[in-house]
Parts: sequence; C-alpha cells; structure tokens
Amino acid sequence: MDFPDHLLNLLPDPSREKVERLLSERDAAVAAYRAASDRTMEARQELANLETLVRHQLEQPGGISYDVHPAAKVVEEIFGRAQREREAAEERLQTPVQAARRRLQVATDAQERAAERQSSFAYLEDCHSWLRTVVSSGGARFQHYAPKPQKVRDHAAEVAKLRAELGGLAGQWETVETAPVPAAILRSRALAEIDQVAASGALSIDPRNRNANPLGLARAISIGQVAVPGDAQPHLMLTGNAGVPIFVNLLRDKLVEEVERIIRELPQAGALTDDEREAAFAKIAAERLELERQEEALVVSAAAEGRIIDRRRDADPRAILEIAEI
Repeated sequence: MDFPDHLLNLLPDPSREKVERLLSERDAAVAAYRAASDRTMEARQELANLETLVRHQLEQPGGISYDVHPAAKVVEEIFGRAQREREAAEERLQTPVQAARRRLQVATDAQERAAERQSSFAYLEDCHSWLRTVVSSGGARFQHYAPKPQKVRDHAAEVAKLRAELGGLAGQWETVETAPVPAAILRSRALAEIDQVAASGALSIDPRNRNANPLGLARAISIGQVAVPGDAQPHLMLTGNAGVPIFVNLLRDKLVEEVERIIRELPQAGALTDDEREAAFAKIAAERLELERQEEALVVSAAAEGRIIDRRRDADPRAILEIAEI
C-alpha cells in the first residue's frame, strides 16, 4: 500500500514530507521482518538437520547383555561402563542441538518483535483510505496544522494520560449514542403514526353509490396472492392488509391510551433531542481531535529524541497527517 501522487498532492509540503518519511520507515520495518523471518527459517532448518543427524548416530547398534553368563557380574560391569560412555557420548551429541534450539528461540523472538514493529504502521492504511474518500467526495484543501508539543520528561506517560482521556470520550460518545428520545417527541411521533394509518382506514359512503356494497368492505379486507419469480420456480406472496387500517381507525383512542401508558414508563434520564444529540456528537468529536493532535505532537517529539511510541490504528488521520481543512 503506497500513496500515489494524486493523494500526496492533497497535502501541504510538511505533511507530504512526513508521509514519505513514515512510508520509508514502514518499508524498513517490512524489510527487517522479512530478514528476521529468513533467519528463523534458517535456524529451524539447522535444528532439524542436527536432530536428524544425532538421531541417526544414536540409532547405531549398542552392546549386547549376557545376563545368564557365568561371569554375568563381570560382563555387567563392562557393559555398564559402556552404557555410561554411551550416555556421555549422547550428551556430547545433544550439546550442539541445544545450542541450535537456543538460536531458533532467539530468531523467533526477533521475528515477533519485527512483526510488531511492522504492524505498528497499520495506521497508514487508514490515512490512505481517508484521503481516497476525500478525493471521491470532491476533494478538499488543507493547511498544515501541528500544535507544539508539551515540554514533558516522560513522553510515554503523557501519551498514556491522553489515551485515557480519549477512552473517557469514547464512553461519552456511547452515552450520547444510546440516549433516549424525550417523551414528548416520542408521543408526538407515535400519535402522528397512528393518525396516518387511521386516516387511510376511515370508512366512507358515497350517497350516490347504488350498488350492493357501498363500503367496498370485502375488497378492503381481502388478501390476495401474486406470483413472484424465483431462482428455481415462482413462489406466491400475499398482498393486501386485511383491513388493518380500518381497525386502527376504529380503535384509535384505545391505541393512543396504550401509547400514553408505554411512554409514561419509558426511562428518560439523559434524554436528548436530535439537535441536542448532534451538537453533543460535534462537541465530543472536536475534543477528541484536539486530544489526538496533542498525542501526535508527543509521539513526534519522542521520535525526535530517539524514543518510539507506536501510533494507534484508529487515530484520526488529520492528527497524524497534521492537517486542518481550509
């Protein structure tokens, strides 16, 4: 995943240079992971070869035991000494195998660290996707915006504090997202819904209608069937509403009474209108972006001093790219 020129051209010069530098660092991390992976494969193959060699040497025929020999005790001592010599030889053979196992473990640990470093650049994919979305929506103009970092002794500790605050904002966002609608608005919408359906079911008679069915009731409450094409064969689908609007019209007051009861029992703590909810979202989003800009400033400042702090995958691309829309 690379940034083509039509995406990089959206960025002010300092931001473009930063992206190109980050891409270079990512490529170095990818190369380091590949090298570490190669070393792990070589160490694994070396261990397998040594284990095979030792196994073949240990499978060579050993001494023969003569438990029934008249001089069994003497023979036992001789072959006991041979067994000890064999065990010592086995231990010597296993020494390079153990060393190979340690080299494999070292190589595996190095590969895991390299994999973590490589994955720490995943945020670039989100920045790439975000810029593509900007282009598809008609483009935008940006200016460079990078607030000065705080002067701190421990960058990692300050970043951890900011991330804790971001976690708190995530909780606020969820609270706003799940906030109930005020009862008055729910009541108004529910009654309007009832009245809309009831109006469509109002009975009427034309005084000039001379046929035997002035209400057209049979037609109003009927249910029909229509054939709907299917992959294998057509299937039937019911049509009509069985006259439900008529019954809603007749039972309108009962329905309103039930709605009133339901709404009275609904929780209303933290209720927000649609406008209040959108305003709360906007406020939290602005606070979150400001915190993320401070976070990025600390990450950059730490890197300048040779200390690496991994960026969050879900960090706002505007904070990472150090841009603000004009």
